[in-house]
Amino acid sequence: MEKIFFGSSKEIVKLVENDYYTRLLEGVLSGIPDIIRVFNPESKTLLFLNEAGYKFYNKTRDEVRNKKCYEILNRQEKCESCDVEKAIKLKRMIKTEKYVSEFNRFMECTCNPILGENGEVALVIEQLKDITEKKILANTIKESEERYRKIVDLSPEAIVITVENKIVLVNHQACKLVGIDYSRIIGESIYKYVDKEFLKTMHKRVKHILEEKKTKCVFDYKIVRYDNSSVDVEISSSYLTYKGKPAIQSVIRNITEIKRGLNGAAKFQKKYLNNTSPIPDKFKMDSLFMPARTVSGDFFRICKVNEDLAVGIVGDVSGKGITAALSVSAFFVLFHEAVLLSVDPSDIAYNLNKKIVDYLDDRHIAACCFSLDFKKNKAKVVGAGISQFLFQKNKCKPEEFVIRGPFLGMFEDSIFDEKIIYFEKGDRFYFPTDGLEFIFNDNEIKENCFKAYTIAEFISYLSSILNNTVADIGGLKDDSTIVALEIK
Repeated sequence: MEKIFFGSSKEIVKLVENDYYTRLLEGVLSGIPDIIRVFNPESKTLLFLNEAGYKFYNKTRDEVRNKKCYEILNRQEKCESCDVEKAIKLKRMIKTEKYVSEFNRFMECTCNPILGENGEVALVIEQLKDITEKKILANTIKESEERYRKIVDLSPEAIVITVENKIVLVNHQACKLVGIDYSRIIGESIYKYVDKEFLKTMHKRVKHILEEKKTKCVFDYKIVRYDNSSVDVEISSSYLTYKGKPAIQSVIRNITEIKRGLNGAAKFQKKYLNNTSPIPDKFKMDSLFMPARTVSGDFFRICKVNEDLAVGIVGDVSGKGITAALSVSAFFVLFHEAVLLSVDPSDIAYNLNKKIVDYLDDRHIAACCFSLDFKKNKAKVVGAGISQFLFQKNKCKPEEFVIRGPFLGMFEDSIFDEKIIYFEKGDRFYFPTDGLEFIFNDNEIKENCFKAYTIAEFISYLSSILNNTVADIGGLKDDSTIVALEIK
């Protein structure tokens, strides 16, 4: 059960029905591959879908708005058990599986009620995830290779089995994906169809899967078709034994369009991040923002209060995907409201924590809030889940500070540590999220990082380390963000 922070249920529905906000929310959700449906709880009709939803149903916004969900399937009656009605009645998330006969697809349906300030359901957000592949593969208990091949050929996704890097089994969808027939692909090296950019990375990952007997390792690659055109794919690989030999089964999903959409969503998200100093004559600013999987739960913002005072925050929203992305947008609204009430970081953390405790169930936000007072040359830094930051006196080694405090939204009466630092011209501050902890725990990397002559060079060096990590076996484990500031 989610609680949104701004207004009663009727006010929220009215806001969402506004075309401007509808298009804004559609833009935020446009890169999400799953179908998202947003309902008016009073009429139980659709307000809007995301891009994937309009494409799936082959409907426009006007054809969907104010319609019952069964009406867009050209049905006359609602489902026997309506998840939307159940979620509204129980005021909690409902998760079920359904078969959509019109499209011959199995769907995992997650219905999540959003509460307004009045405690009533303001919106219902339903996420539909296509699990047809999962259903098909769950039934592939094989008595023979021939029977297995027939079942695999029913899969809507491409499936390949490799032994010693050679293709030993492939279904029709995989042949179609690379543009070659079955007889010509069997026995070929899997690396023949991988873009050169990914060859080294794939070699490492294949070795890792075989040695560790890993399952469900999901990575993005670019493959080369028989006609030399390329396709963006997501490959989910798992270790198995094939005819007594170690093997890898890979389910390959064409994500060319999804990738384009996600890249658009990532660009949209980055527009919220101000990467330039709001008081350029007082301090320089540079940042690194690297999501683990395209869309990030990390965020940062620095606001100019006046010519001599700036207030900022760096943070990480718990959770992934749609909810995290929406929570970041909502959090920015809360942050600006908190700054209007007080410019003291301790007060800001207190006010944010109170609102999140009151309105956001089971969701926490790790943050570090700070202010830069240029009249007093004083910085105040407050920890709320992000407990480390670094301060570097001009041309000196950086000093690491620990400011303890619970996550925002964890406890109602949280107390947050604060640190006062007096700064001078040339001094630097570094505010990282926890995705960079592995770097700052490595003394050699940390020492090399701070040899940089400028904060731009520092960010560039960090970026190269992370890019190398992405190319390695495991990729990034978490979103990685850091804001670097230099006093002028």
